[in-house]
Amino acid sequence: MKTIKGSLLASGLVASNAVHATTPKYCATGADNVCFRFGIPQSSADSGSGNIYFQIKAPSTYSWVALGTGDQMKGSSMFVMYQDGSGNLTLSPRLGTGHSMPKEDTSSSAAKLGLLAGSGVVNGVMTANIVCPNCESWNGGSLSLTDTASEWIAAWKSGPSLATASKSASITQHDDHDQFQLDLTQATVSSDTNPFLEADTADPGSGSGGGSIGGGGDSDGPGVVVGPGNPFGPVGGGKRRDGALVAHSVIMTATFAALYPLGSMLMPLIGSWIAHAIWQSVAFVLMWVGFGLGVRVAQDRNMLFNNTHTRLGTAVVFLLLIQPVLGFMHHKYFLKYRERGVISYAHIWWGRILLILAVVNGGLGLKLTNAGNSAVVAYCIIAAVCFGIYAIVKSWAVVRRGRQQGPHFRKSDNFTHKQRYPVGRQPYRPRNRV
Repeated sequence: MKTIKGSLLASGLVASNAVHATTPKYCATGADNVCFRFGIPQSSADSGSGNIYFQIKAPSTYSWVALGTGDQMKGSSMFVMYQDGSGNLTLSPRLGTGHSMPKEDTSSSAAKLGLLAGSGVVNGVMTANIVCPNCESWNGGSLSLTDTASEWIAAWKSGPSLATASKSASITQHDDHDQFQLDLTQATVSSDTNPFLEADTADPGSGSGGGSIGGGGDSDGPGVVVGPGNPFGPVGGGKRRDGALVAHSVIMTATFAALYPLGSMLMPLIGSWIAHAIWQSVAFVLMWVGFGLGVRVAQDRNMLFNNTHTRLGTAVVFLLLIQPVLGFMHHKYFLKYRERGVISYAHIWWGRILLILAVVNGGLGLKLTNAGNSAVVAYCIIAAVCFGIYAIVKSWAVVRRGRQQGPHFRKSDNFTHKQRYPVGRQPYRPRNRV
């Protein structure tokens, strides 16, 4: 990669003053024919400002497609394309903040995007030929029109058409993202006119009339270098944000699908309330760590409390605050009467119900983040194995407890014959007097 990058950038330096007949084209890795073209008029390159042209092209099976400046979402000037519902396209200039899904940039420095001839939705293909007279600067950033290694990011979301002409339409989390570098000196064109009509004619696979748009990464034009890394992340944080999402998923899966069920089995297995309390306390702390990471990720993605996963997850976590209290009350009752009472069954079934809800909610989380099949399969296997073991151990405990119960008393797990009577209810035995 370094060798390719170095040679391309070097060639860009040599040809920095050249005018090119074709516009560089890049098709995003991991997407189905999501492609971009760029054109910088010689007059704009010479003055450092003025019109620049770019093209966004994708199948109409995408709900939206975005192109952005920079190597990460925070501070990026973004151009989002989606259908308006009448066969045309809507272009929305947006500013990446790094703390939420990008919203329309309504500031005085917002990109003034114009649609040119050849734009529209034809034969299942969305094509936006765009001119921007002020994209060299925006609130918080700038773009050199002669940069030999300009950074760009892209993202896309499959799904139904947004069918709106509103530039402020709400968009949901992307399916995937990409990063690349562009030598803008390789995108120089002679005239300040739409350069994409001629380019589309020369490249039938990318014309606005439909058909195949391109061949993925192999169709990258001159001056394009695919950049490593994860610029978009889950909205504005790159690898750091993806790390928070993975950590949230791993911690919550381990806590609810493994640690809590296993901790519940300690009582029937070893009869130690101390081991049970310590184990569940560790799981309780980890749950709050995972919850905090989840809130952070949801805020970054603008998904907090606007979907079932975040609402149900928050409810489960806060309802579990009652569980330690119920456990303590159950323990005190059991020490006094050596048998289960109403509070005992409240503690047991409150925990079971919330665990089931939590595991279901984990599946909703995987769906919300468009997790791959491998992640879904792994989650299902972990949950099934742990809850299978849980069911076996609990069933065994019920059978054992039934065998230990006499006709006139109830006896708890792992208590001896001397403990069969509740405290204060032992039969009267007269003491020998001296």
